[in-house]
Amino acid sequence: MGNNNQTKVLLVNPSNESKTPVLPLGLASIAAYMQKYGVEVSVIDAWAEEMGFEELRSRISQSKANIIGIYMVSPQYDEAKSTIEICRKVLPNSLIVAGGPHPSAVPEETLKEISELDICVIGEGEITMKELAEACQKQRDISTINGIAYRDKKNDEIKRTQPREFIKNLDELPFPARELFPIGKYKTHPPYGRKNPYFSMITSRGCPFQCAYCSKAVFKENFRTMSAKRVCDEIEELILKYNAKEIHFYDDDFTINMQRTEQICDEILKRKIKITWSCTTRVDLVNERLLKKMKQAGCWLISYGVESGNQEILNGINKGFTIEKVISSFAMTREIGILTLGYFMIGLPGETKETVQETFNLAKKIKPDFASWGTLVVFPGSRLSKLIQAGKYQGKLRTLRGKDGIVGTFFGKGNYIVFEDNLTIEQLREIAKKANREFYLRPQYIIQCLKNIRSFSDLSYYLNGGIEVLRTAIR
Repeated sequence: MGNNNQTKVLLVNPSNESKTPVLPLGLASIAAYMQKYGVEVSVIDAWAEEMGFEELRSRISQSKANIIGIYMVSPQYDEAKSTIEICRKVLPNSLIVAGGPHPSAVPEETLKEISELDICVIGEGEITMKELAEACQKQRDISTINGIAYRDKKNDEIKRTQPREFIKNLDELPFPARELFPIGKYKTHPPYGRKNPYFSMITSRGCPFQCAYCSKAVFKENFRTMSAKRVCDEIEELILKYNAKEIHFYDDDFTINMQRTEQICDEILKRKIKITWSCTTRVDLVNERLLKKMKQAGCWLISYGVESGNQEILNGINKGFTIEKVISSFAMTREIGILTLGYFMIGLPGETKETVQETFNLAKKIKPDFASWGTLVVFPGSRLSKLIQAGKYQGKLRTLRGKDGIVGTFFGKGNYIVFEDNLTIEQLREIAKKANREFYLRPQYIIQCLKNIRSFSDLSYYLNGGIEVLRTAIR
């Protein structure tokens, strides 16, 4: 695996038929970290470049990489598996590594299912990939590297090493190496990206909340943040280097530490940074003072995970807030002048046609500016997956592959595990499509949008967003 020459590392984001690729910040962070320590890194984003397998084969071969790292999420498992198989054919002596949510959740299973794969990285990848590169360079045994599962070829066994400790100070991470990626190829999905160029950032890792459907295989509950200074330094780099006009913070809960969020807003205002931005958070993690500060600092949109309009279903998935809190937070956000996106999930345990109607009624009551109706996906390693497999619920898991799309998912068509009890996936899919159509085509909603239009660019934005939403709803 190793040699006397510089070890070359190739990071690959597999192909995906969805037309709105987002720059893979995890790979960009790993690339930047390895560059910091002198490792030679290149990347291929097959999704962004709409790359077929023949072109991918050629590009991997040309890289002459000693180590190839493949980003792997459960919905795109087949694409990642095919990419790994190509790597083994064209660079048979390379060390092939998979990282991301899927191999972190089920590392041994992934190694058993994909014989061409050598290693699964479990959890954060920056330090692990750097140590793998050093081991390859110096021809050292990888069994001493924490945070991996690997194939012991001598004994024909799959082994797991000690867990890797989490990076405590995220400020020490270099800015993601966005310059290695095809920046011009990334397209946002509505409603994000009202202004372009549009970029994404992640300023924290981990989530302490216990929502049953969530997969926490990479960062777990271990919540860590970047400082306000570090966040604003990166924002300024995006503006200076790429002329960024809008940023979306992909943190699980951007306002989980409300004091830190205020500090970020204060720093933006103090530096006179001109940027519009959006974020995702929970309805129980905002207050009037914070929302006013966010609005002042450039926040124009907040995405809230509502999930269901039925309190029993919310309690059953440990959501941790009440319907009343949903109503009050949406009203407060609207009053302060920040737009809202409500995420609604159909197919949670206990779902019936009646509970779906309760969710739709709630959506009409809270009047989000945008709504996303999606079908529950049961991710490997999630608490919900374990509870279903343990027989806690009457329903059953069903696997969909390839051409079977799931409404409301970021990844489009792929491999999904869904849950069926009172409603089948076919019923859920049609309900989600109908909910999207009916929500956006209501006269009240159209009037609501017209009130928000202040310029030609606003008109263009709403028209393009509406077309995209309807296209998603009817596919």
